Amino acid sequence: MEEVIHHTAYMGWGELREFPGPADGKVLREETQCGAKTMLVRLPPGGQIIPHGHRGVVQHYVLEGQYETQGQLFGPGSYRLMPQHYDVPPIATKTGVTILMIYDCVSE
Repeated sequence: MEEVIHHTAYMGWGELREFPGPADGKVLREETQCGAKTMLVRLPPGGQIIPHGHRGVVQHYVLEGQYETQGQLFGPGSYRLMPQHYDVPPIATKTGVTILMIYDCVSE
């Protein structure tokens, strides 16, 4: 693997078409052979992520704004690790949120 450097402030936001809800993103890393990915995800005010499942481990780190799921608020600095085969409940934001999402390689 080679070193990769991104200056995210200069990267444009693109629509995430395969995401479980309307969102924009910046893909920082993608390893298609194993499903690993690192990306910034931005949900607009009133945005939602619909329930879905993950085959591999997924990490969330909230950079700006906040989201709510299962009665818990996740604001700036919140970290969340979702284990392999986790069923993600609905996620909603009133104010908008930007999340660093890290998808680990899928090991079955």
